[in-house]
Amino acid sequence: MKTMESDLENPESQEMDMAQLLAEHDASTAAKQAESGSILMAKVVSVSAEGVLVDIGEKKEALIPRDEFKEEPVFKPGESIPVLQSRGGRKGGQVSWRKAVEQLAWEHIEQSKARRLPVTATVLGDIKGGLQLECEGALNAFMPASHVDIRPTADLKRFKGETFQTYIVETDRPKGKLVLSRKLWLSQENQKKKLDTLAELKEGDTRQGVVTGITTFGAFVDLGGIEGLLHIGELEWARTRKVSDVLKTGQEISVKILKYDPQTEKISLSRRELLPHPWDDVEARFPQGTVLEGRITNVADFGCFVEVAPQVEGLLHVSEVSWSDANPKLKSLYKAGQKIQVKVIGVSREKEKISLSRKRTLESPWQTLKGKYPAGSLVKVVITHLVPFGAFARLPDGIEGLIHISDFSWVKRIVHPQDVVKPGQELDVKVLEISPEKEKISFGLKQVKPNPFETYRKGAVVSGTITQVTDLGALLEIEPGLEGYIPVSEASMERVDSAKNVFKTGDSVEAKVMNIEPKERKIQLSVRRLDQELQRQAVKKYSAHSPRPNLGDLLDS
Repeated sequence: MKTMESDLENPESQEMDMAQLLAEHDASTAAKQAESGSILMAKVVSVSAEGVLVDIGEKKEALIPRDEFKEEPVFKPGESIPVLQSRGGRKGGQVSWRKAVEQLAWEHIEQSKARRLPVTATVLGDIKGGLQLECEGALNAFMPASHVDIRPTADLKRFKGETFQTYIVETDRPKGKLVLSRKLWLSQENQKKKLDTLAELKEGDTRQGVVTGITTFGAFVDLGGIEGLLHIGELEWARTRKVSDVLKTGQEISVKILKYDPQTEKISLSRRELLPHPWDDVEARFPQGTVLEGRITNVADFGCFVEVAPQVEGLLHVSEVSWSDANPKLKSLYKAGQKIQVKVIGVSREKEKISLSRKRTLESPWQTLKGKYPAGSLVKVVITHLVPFGAFARLPDGIEGLIHISDFSWVKRIVHPQDVVKPGQELDVKVLEISPEKEKISFGLKQVKPNPFETYRKGAVVSGTITQVTDLGALLEIEPGLEGYIPVSEASMERVDSAKNVFKTGDSVEAKVMNIEPKERKIQLSVRRLDQELQRQAVKKYSAHSPRPNLGDLLDS
């Protein structure tokens, strides 16, 4: 086959036609026309139901039977047609138009093969292993499936009735064998087109092409002797699941040259770049606040994707589904293909994002919430879920608010909300702030009780139990969860090197409040200052009950 392909690299420019072949045949056989078994040109005398009556010269006429013609003869009286005159027979012998045409066709085939010229063939139908064709209007031919196209093709039925230019692969006239190849002709033509195409190919250009093959990852497009790859992602703006849903083999399409590498001759194409972008003018078409009907395309745990226009999808987040249920089971509520009414709450052409809400198409409970739960009111809530910065709690109305981690305790620094609360737990909280416009409500857990740092004042005397002692000082639990610190310098009126010399865990101690730092949750205490104050009070009391000494007492002393 390689030899055949190399022979076809420089074919003669024109294909022989029947007229040329007849002229050559007449010239070579003029001296033999009178001999039996030769082809000669006969004039049509008449056409009837029996056949075609022709004048074969020397005042002799012969009838060509009707069954020699596949279709109704369209010859006109006086027209010359080729006939093969056989030996014997009455009235100058028998003549055959069909045999003459077949013989001329074989001569044409043999000369075309020798001169490496293409021949024309029409597909009669598909048979095992390839196609059955009629070549030059007279001869049966066979084309192997591997020679039908440049790319392997499984659908041979689609070629029925088509007329091809082909090259001759194999002939055997005695056996009536003729094998043709369209692939060789296409390869040669494509090579010519390829050089022309590559000479003018530029990135960014728009070209017409024909789809030659379809795969799972894209389609191959013939741009004129050379193919480019149209990746599935560049087929259209929408997500394409199957290329065959959009393109068909043989379809003519417009494509844009995305990338061309002259070294490897690889070409990347795009079809969607030439199509209107589905997100163009999306902000004008779907401004914020628009209520519309959409079709659900996919349901996930975090939300539903809703098609609001062809190839334009928005996200209905789980938090925007219901006012009363902050975490609904979406797969039990919705399914793909379902139509729902949604409201546009955000749109961005640049990010190609549309945020949708289902609950905002319904009456909002926030409109009456502020009057029902004013700031400062105590309410019962149920903890729904925890986050590192706090816990979300639901009101009986279904509205959720946040208890920030800083509002859990007056006296403890909470590391994680799970150290204090758990989902499903019912609590009493205080409404700290409510904003229907922002749809936000914040709760406080610690605010249910008085702030101990506001209860105790500087100079107040407190009592409690020592919970921890170090050399530098001791912790005194004033009330459950609230501790004050006694530095070693304030542990005693006497100077001591370690607080352990004064206190031990479990001791009951009284002390005086020296300083309070609410933001730092610190209370500094002093035993020394309390003892000094008690001593001064005792001295004052003693002095008030003792008589003053007189002059005689002082002189006697």
